[in-house]
Amino acid sequence: MPRYFLHLRDATDELLDGEGIVLAGLSELREHMLRNARDVIAGDVQEGVLRLSTRIEAEDESGTVVLSLPFTEAVTIEP
Repeated sequence: MPRYFLHLRDATDELLDGEGIVLAGLSELREHMLRNARDVIAGDVQEGVLRLSTRIEAEDESGTVVLSLPFTEAVTIEP
């Protein structure tokens, strides 16, 4: 099974994943990324901040980005 490295990135900063995670494929990867994005968003909101410019980028072991998830796709914003 493939190993993916999930990096948090925005316009000015990045937090790189040095360990990675082994998942069955892209569908499982996307679900994992959604959960992680929502966890990060929840933590930010607890601090009084909502950073929707952040994204998670998943790279395979060769360093190729195979999936990118902007935080705006992880939540529905209702007025």
